[in-house]
Amino acid sequence: MDAPSAPLTIAFFGLGAVGSSMLICLSELAERDDVALRFVVVVLNVDLARDALFHAERLFDRIDFIGLPDFAPLFEGSAPELERLSGAEVLVNAAWPGFNRPLLELGLQLGAHVVDLASDMYDAETERSLTFSQYGFEQAYREGGRAALINLGISPGVTNFLIGLRLHQLRSSRRRDLEIESVDLYLLEDIDADEIVFSWSPLVALEELAARPRLLRDGRIQVLEPFSSAREHHFPGEVEPTRQYPLYQEELLSLHRSFPEIESIGVYTGGSEVELVKALFQLSLLSKRTLPQQSELTVEAMVRAILPGMNKPRRIEEYLRNGVIRRAHFAAAAEIRYTETVRNDRQVTIETVGLSYLRYRGLLGSPYAGATYISYPTAVGAAILAWHALAFLREDGGSLDGVITGEDLARLLPRSRADAIRRDLVAWDIDLFETVRDATPV
Repeated sequence: MDAPSAPLTIAFFGLGAVGSSMLICLSELAERDDVALRFVVVVLNVDLARDALFHAERLFDRIDFIGLPDFAPLFEGSAPELERLSGAEVLVNAAWPGFNRPLLELGLQLGAHVVDLASDMYDAETERSLTFSQYGFEQAYREGGRAALINLGISPGVTNFLIGLRLHQLRSSRRRDLEIESVDLYLLEDIDADEIVFSWSPLVALEELAARPRLLRDGRIQVLEPFSSAREHHFPGEVEPTRQYPLYQEELLSLHRSFPEIESIGVYTGGSEVELVKALFQLSLLSKRTLPQQSELTVEAMVRAILPGMNKPRRIEEYLRNGVIRRAHFAAAAEIRYTETVRNDRQVTIETVGLSYLRYRGLLGSPYAGATYISYPTAVGAAILAWHALAFLREDGGSLDGVITGEDLARLLPRSRADAIRRDLVAWDIDLFETVRDATPV
């Protein structure tokens, strides 16, 4: 990146629930740090993109909206609108994981850094290689001196960063016989509402179920039945423990790649939204059986067609303002288990690092009022991580190149930047917590 005074241009591809909140958060960070910032927003429907920013219309004079019926010509380099992306220093995939690879190719063409929020990981290639397709661009981005910041939301993303921060500290502590035995991440997605309000696309959950849950145990990937091997976890702010089920999510593969010596890694999830999908599964409403006298239609396809999607931002704000949504809580807690010799005895310690977003009603009256309780922390988590990575380049004279995950950022950024990320997360209402306990059997 050039001198700190140079204007910064960030291009968004897609601007839904997460993208709009991420754009708002980046603009707030830029205003605080006195950085000139402009946006290019590439979408299928400009009117819908503008509507997603209905509480942030003051930002419109900084945004160049580009409406395209199809992104393919742009990715291929044949669309005339490509000129309007000239000078963009960051490209953000806020649409869907299927755009990751074409956007990485476009980033190389434009000489830009790229940010994505999740991987397109439920395919045969990822299952075979246990790695993400974005790593196919590792060498090209290293040679170009640019960074591909992948899986950079709240979970995956901030979770990887917090876990990585602690694991790198333990690795460098010079305690010779310290052995990290396991990392288990627990997620909470819980909403109390008078109506069924999906805070994310239910199709995402169906896709995860189709892939079947996986855990890393004794250094090998184990494939489980959906909603089996359940556990209980007690999150801060919750009265009772929450039932948790194994989940196949990016953290599993990402942490396994970054810390191959850890033989046990698991991701679990629970809460009201997960229990709803579980009920559909147990009622066989997610089966591949065909309907009687309609062999071309499966039960799952019918359910996909009738399930409500995510509500539009104005509707979400209305639910929140009218009390239809009474309470919502997103949380993530990672338990890091390690052993070491203390006073001639082998001690087992469990450290927990995590985050909690429990201030959802506080979005009323803010530019984020139409965000869901999941899209908001996802967006601000991605914005804060990306912003400090860019500040490390622009202001600190640092270097970031290649394909980089949250735990990579925890290793590559200086301690001052890591501390600033933690402060900003709290400033944007993402509470952080840490605990340490002796788990040695009595």
